[in-house]
Amino acid sequence: MPGRTCPESLQYRARAKIRADEDLKNEIKKILNNTEQETVKAIMCFYEREIGRFNTEIKKRKRAKTAGTLNTKNCSVRQANVIEAPEMKFWRHRRRRNIFSLRRFPFWLRVIIAGWLSFSAVFGIYLANYASVQHQHSIVETPKQHKSPSARRNLIIVAHGRSGSSITGDIFNHHPDVFYMYEPLQTVERTQKVFNLHYDSLVQKFLTDVLQCKFTDPVILKDIETYYRKPLHPRISHAIASPPLCPYNISDPRWDPRLCPKMTSEALKNTCKNGYMLTVIKVLLGRMPDKGGMEKALAVCDSPDIDCKIVLLVRDPRAVIPSSLSVSFYHEEGGVAKLGTRMFSYKVCKETEESLNFVKRLSTWQRNKVKVLRYEDFARNPLEEMKRLFDFAGLSVLDSVTTWLNESTHPDETRSDMKIRGSPAAFTVDDAQIAMNRWRWKVHPYEINIIEYYCRHVMQLMGYKPVDGSHEQQADISISLLSDDYEVKDWQRDKSEVKSEKG
Repeated sequence: MPGRTCPESLQYRARAKIRADEDLKNEIKKILNNTEQETVKAIMCFYEREIGRFNTEIKKRKRAKTAGTLNTKNCSVRQANVIEAPEMKFWRHRRRRNIFSLRRFPFWLRVIIAGWLSFSAVFGIYLANYASVQHQHSIVETPKQHKSPSARRNLIIVAHGRSGSSITGDIFNHHPDVFYMYEPLQTVERTQKVFNLHYDSLVQKFLTDVLQCKFTDPVILKDIETYYRKPLHPRISHAIASPPLCPYNISDPRWDPRLCPKMTSEALKNTCKNGYMLTVIKVLLGRMPDKGGMEKALAVCDSPDIDCKIVLLVRDPRAVIPSSLSVSFYHEEGGVAKLGTRMFSYKVCKETEESLNFVKRLSTWQRNKVKVLRYEDFARNPLEEMKRLFDFAGLSVLDSVTTWLNESTHPDETRSDMKIRGSPAAFTVDDAQIAMNRWRWKVHPYEINIIEYYCRHVMQLMGYKPVDGSHEQQADISISLLSDDYEVKDWQRDKSEVKSEKG
């Protein structure tokens, strides 16, 4: 080796004789994984700081535009012909002298100022926590609301995309007593530019109207007519595509969406209100307002004329996140670091945990209105879970729906061999057992390790067992990664026990 100065006769040739056992290998692997995770977290923090810096710079330039003109060539501000006020000159001069630096004050005064600032910060945190606790108690102690005898019955399916919400909604879609709407918040997204309303306010207003069978706005009505009678997926709402809104029943060979007459507000309202005993809608958390998705979903049910129940559908994030990537719900970034997957995993599992915690804080009578459904339980026993869902919604179990569900979840062909009719998002025929475990042989263990890192607490709440980097455990389908006893199930058990005691 060039540059080595030690004589060969004096060189130390001993080697450590260590026989690495499995424990040592696992410990080293954990160290490497933690190092990698912390490195990526540092990179993400760096980018967040960069974004903050750029936002600050943008705000400065906006302020500069109001005071003068911006020189785009060298990004410096050319002052306009404005006479600067004397007081502005005074404060600008004081800033240049750094008059507010604590170093200019005596040591005893700096101690007092620092102590006062620390006390203010601690007291502010205390007030924030106190307000949060009071808010939680206010949710828990909410008095029971009395609904009007004529209140419209509704059920809202809340889930993340790729969680099995389409097949769950389609179960209700095939029931003749249900007025079903597939992802109605897409209408809000498409029509938002027409209305002079913030997205959150428009969602609140639109959902309140839908849950009361009101479709008075012509823009909304036109979008519903176009979307639910689109040739690509016309069967996503049987109620809107059947008599009296269309001449033939959807199962009739003569049925054609082009034969349906122009939709009117009165016709749709009467069909919804008088033709069906229950309205069911499916909404994705990604389309709900940014903060408080579950809380906002429950808030639309506050009216005495609206009686609501909610199904919160949760699926293993190790299945949801890779599937979301495959349909471009997010895009991968950062190369091997997979920053896109990291950020999306954090977002999805944070929203899921917030929704679950919101359910946990609900008062007893409110929690009786919410059902947390684990998709994997449905996939293992579709017919049994369908009966539970119908019982929760107050619907009878029909042979026609049972037959359809059995054929949809136990098809003769594999998904890859099927000819998908219409939109893949609305196509719900798939082998339930295969769909539940597909991620285990399709997704690289490295990606699964990332997802487990960001979603570990949600997985624990919902009874999903981590594989902790074990490729063998991930690939072996005979090893169950589901726990039958988990924390959220205990919340539901507590609810049912209270209900039985009252009964």
